[in-house]
Amino acid sequence: NTVPSSSKLLGLGLKTWWILLIRPIEDYLIEKKIHPDVLTISSLIISIISGLCFHFGYIFIAGLLLLSGSTFDIFDGRVARAQNLSSESGAFFDSCLDRIAEAFIYLGLLSYFQNSLFIYVVFLIISSTMMVSYTKARAEGLGVKCDVGIMQRTERVVYLGLFAVFNFIGNLVTSAFNLGGRDYLLKISLLLLLIFSAYTVIQRMSVTMKQLKNS
Repeated sequence: NTVPSSSKLLGLGLKTWWILLIRPIEDYLIEKKIHPDVLTISSLIISIISGLCFHFGYIFIAGLLLLSGSTFDIFDGRVARAQNLSSESGAFFDSCLDRIAEAFIYLGLLSYFQNSLFIYVVFLIISSTMMVSYTKARAEGLGVKCDVGIMQRTERVVYLGLFAVFNFIGNLVTSAFNLGGRDYLLKISLLLLLIFSAYTVIQRMSVTMKQLKNS
């Protein structure tokens, strides 16, 4: 099994702990010879339901489903390698469905914040995440390896999912102290996603342009 890579926003210890925690489920999927594409599609379906939960305001459930969907996304690659089913077509299929899954998540958030200024924050996150993917794809199309970035898909999903799960605690605190407003933790997670995604775009543009100028 491959060792998960570390990042500045998600430490290696956290990733390794999560992999060990879900290992029994992974072993079961391998034993039952579940095809990786089934797991990829399952991840998409869970993400779509998560987006619907955001739309209807079921933030806690949306967060749980978001984290569950990302776990299935971990499974597909690891199960594929264990069954010797890894392929470029499978990786391409997985990447495409990942983008669709994120689109449904943000669509749900756009709907939830339709009467709030945070609808613009979500829109800017969508723009930034598109640029995160595009800068890497364009760089690699020009022959430049571009894996830098502190806020990639895994980080986005984990941060949004965790803050959504614990969002109710923030609501309880604001209600208890009559602070007014709600969803502060969810809003904080969105601001973090926007800031770090935009920074990732700048990172990738800077690294790519530097390598192209020096080549």
